[in-house]
Amino acid sequence: MDSILHIGSIAGVPQGLSAAQRRLGQRSDVLSFEFEDFGYLTDYHFPIKLDYSSRRSIYFENPLNLLQKMPLLLPIARDYDLLHFHYSSGLPFGLDFPLWRLLNKKVVMHHHGTDIRQKGEHWLYARLAQRIFVSTPDLLEWSKDAIWVPNPLDIEMYPYVGSGNTSANDLDSVKILHAPSRRRLKGTEHVLRAIKELKREGYNIELILVENTSHVDAIENYKRADIVVDQLLIGWYGMLAQECMALGKPVCVYLREDLQGHMPSQPMLNTSIDNLLENLRLLIEDPRLREDLGKRGRNYVEIVHDSDKIAHKLMDLYP
Repeated sequence: MDSILHIGSIAGVPQGLSAAQRRLGQRSDVLSFEFEDFGYLTDYHFPIKLDYSSRRSIYFENPLNLLQKMPLLLPIARDYDLLHFHYSSGLPFGLDFPLWRLLNKKVVMHHHGTDIRQKGEHWLYARLAQRIFVSTPDLLEWSKDAIWVPNPLDIEMYPYVGSGNTSANDLDSVKILHAPSRRRLKGTEHVLRAIKELKREGYNIELILVENTSHVDAIENYKRADIVVDQLLIGWYGMLAQECMALGKPVCVYLREDLQGHMPSQPMLNTSIDNLLENLRLLIEDPRLREDLGKRGRNYVEIVHDSDKIAHKLMDLYP
């Protein structure tokens, strides 16, 4: 494999993969059409895509907005052997894939969530993509030929800091962090309701709600947390959980029973909307459990999500 171009910017995943591939000696770059609200750096940046809520209306009013990417992508893509698309292709539904195959480009599709969940694989991707990856194993349900590739994490960038306050006599300083990218999808209303109830019960806790901030600033907030609540509805964990486990934080997240076979260990506290209050009480009152989960989480991330290991795996999987 001589050169790889990642197209897209999803939670820093393309950037993480590209950086690890470069460490392996590959030529690997990232092209993004997103407005980078979170501060992820890209090699080619053409900010033409609006946020998700605004995108539908402007595309409905002017369908030509869907065609803006190709004139920018085509001259750059010509210089790379493999095109690794994240979330979406150059044209809707993979209509550009026949062109890439005619140009003798190797083409990979990498799904990350709502692009495929509840929708299924689009037929052009299924027929013309030479590999299909998914970032979480729950997405395998929607693409029968896909391969799960865990999201990468540069372990060196996340030094272990531990679970924060571990004094059983200082419960009033316990900080609970939640960082939703989309509140409805992550179950944020249930988190807010639980925090309100815990305060009503007399727990003097602080909620750290991280939204609309750069990735660098978000990490600094993660370091302050005693307890982290990731998503409560999907059934698997996201980048928030990964990063916080790397830092040594105890993480609450909903893990579907049928997906737990994909985990070599259980480093998180399996938490649904039904037992959220119970689990938060448990962690607030048991600093030793918080510390234990933090250590187990760090070990899990080193085994499963180390970006150098993921890059090696990808190089074996690429067509």
